Amino acid sequence: MINFVLDIFSVMFQINMRDTHEVPFAMPLLMACMVGGLVGFSIVRMIGNEKEEERKAREAQEVLDGRRTK
Repeated sequence: MINFVLDIFSVMFQINMRDTHEVPFAMPLLMACMVGGLVGFSIVRMIGNEKEEERKAREAQEVLDGRRTK
């Protein structure tokens, strides 16, 4: 899997990501991209869930207030 990802980055950046003399920071760069992607994905998921929970709470409050019947 790591070879596959390194191949993709090698093509994108037009440098050999496996060559330690050419790119001494290849592994930290790769890990930073992966960690950043995971953190970004998690934040987007939390924001999406927060809006869904707010909508459900608003609907429940409307039912309790009698404004809407199910």
